[in-house]
Amino acid sequence: MRKRNFWWLTLLTILPLANQAAAGTDTKTQALRFDLYRDYLIVARGSAGPVKGLNFLLDTGASPTVLDRHLVQKLHLEESPASIAVLDGSVEAGRAVVPDLHLGPMQKQNLSVLVEDLSFFQKALPLHIDAVIGLDVLGQVPFEIDYTSREIYFGSLPRLANSLPFQIKAGLPIAEAQVDRVPVHLLVDTGASSIILFGPSTPRPISPMRISAVNAIGEAERKQVWLHSLNLGEAKFGQEPAFMVRSRTDGNHDFDGLISPAALGITKIAIDRDRGLLSFSR
Repeated sequence: MRKRNFWWLTLLTILPLANQAAAGTDTKTQALRFDLYRDYLIVARGSAGPVKGLNFLLDTGASPTVLDRHLVQKLHLEESPASIAVLDGSVEAGRAVVPDLHLGPMQKQNLSVLVEDLSFFQKALPLHIDAVIGLDVLGQVPFEIDYTSREIYFGSLPRLANSLPFQIKAGLPIAEAQVDRVPVHLLVDTGASSIILFGPSTPRPISPMRISAVNAIGEAERKQVWLHSLNLGEAKFGQEPAFMVRSRTDGNHDFDGLISPAALGITKIAIDRDRGLLSFSR
């Protein structure tokens, strides 16, 4: 059977230290409480099939949604081969179809998911992660993440103070930005702990400090840099710390890096997938 490649960038950023249409897409706003870990990791409760009370990490940088292999075995799902494309190349994974998945008001039936051992998250979190929920589930209706109140709102929402268009590429939200006055395309990744820029196509690093980071799926050489400026739409940010990462995938991606909303001090971020609109406030 032919293997497919998927992007999953959370694996690169989580450990810097160590299809049917959806049911229930009413436009009425509904809220879901979440817990916030390490000031940026969003974990909410959900269910898969008959198993309830699961810990779901919500990550716009995951495409598609990923289920822990232990949960897949518990649900007796059939698994087929797949691979995950990452900056270091690719890693072997699995693929399955979960018949029913619930997250607050969101429901997805016959959802195709990746299968991976997610136990490595426990190096950074005090709990087991059962799934990483991507935009294929979150983006069924417009949603807003409020980091201050620790709630996600689903449905028709007022526009926040700053807004800009974005595109969906390979299931990921990509926004245009300027880094040190250089136009770039950045993945908006709620699962990232920092700003990350790829390879030589991004602006030349300033006062770089060489770092070697080891995580669950391989090694990525990173240089710590300071950006003189970062613009998202009309919003201007000052000097921001970032990491420069050398990709081993020969540029096989449609974006130049990723941004962490929490690392930028964003308190609310909203994504309207149908309208292609990203908005936020600080």
